[in-house]
Amino acid sequence: MSPLLVTGLRRLAWLILVAAVALVLLFRVLPALGILGPNAEALIAAATDAVETAREYGAGGDEEPLKTALARIEQARAQLAAGETLSARRTALRARTEAIEAQRAALVRRQETRRLARKAVDEIDEILNGLEELHSQATRGADRAALSRLLPVMRRARATGASLFLAYDQGNYARVLAEEGAVKGALESARKDLEAATRRR
Repeated sequence: MSPLLVTGLRRLAWLILVAAVALVLLFRVLPALGILGPNAEALIAAATDAVETAREYGAGGDEEPLKTALARIEQARAQLAAGETLSARRTALRARTEAIEAQRAALVRRQETRRLARKAVDEIDEILNGLEELHSQATRGADRAALSRLLPVMRRARATGASLFLAYDQGNYARVLAEEGAVKGALESARKDLEAATRRR
C-alpha cells in the first residue's frame, strides 16, 4: 500500500470521527443543553402539557416529581421574563423530564390499583355466586311468606355487588377499593339471613 493511500485513509478516518462527534453534539448534547431545538416558550408549553398528562394519569400535586416539575416551570417562566432564554430552556427541559417521571409513577400506581380492584371484584363475584346457591336452597319448597322475606335479601345483595362491578367497568378503581369493605359486610349480612332461613326449614 502506497504512503499516499495510507495518508488519505487516515485523513478519511479522522473526518469520519469528527463528523460523528459533530452529529452527537448536534442531535444529543446541544438540545440537552438547551442550545439547539425548540425555543423557550415551546419547551415551557411542552413541560406544562406533560404536567397535565401526569395529572390525567392520577398524579397528585403533593408528589415530589410533579411538585418539582411545577416549580421548574415557574422558574423557567421567570427566567424567560428576565431575558435569560438559555437558562429558561434548560429549566423547561428539566421540568418536562420531571413531569414524565410523574406520569410513569402515576401509571404504575394506576395499574396496581386496577389489579387490587380486579381482585376485589372477583372475590365479590365469588361471594355472590355462593349467595345464589344459598338462596336456591333456602327457597326450594318454601312457602309464600318465606319467599317474600328472602327475595328482597337477594335483590339487595345483587344490587350491592352490581354497583361495584359498574364502578370497575367505568374505570373507577379507587371507588371499588373504597367500598369493598362495606359491600362485603352487606353480603355477609345477606349470607347470615339466608343461612338462618335454610336452618329454619
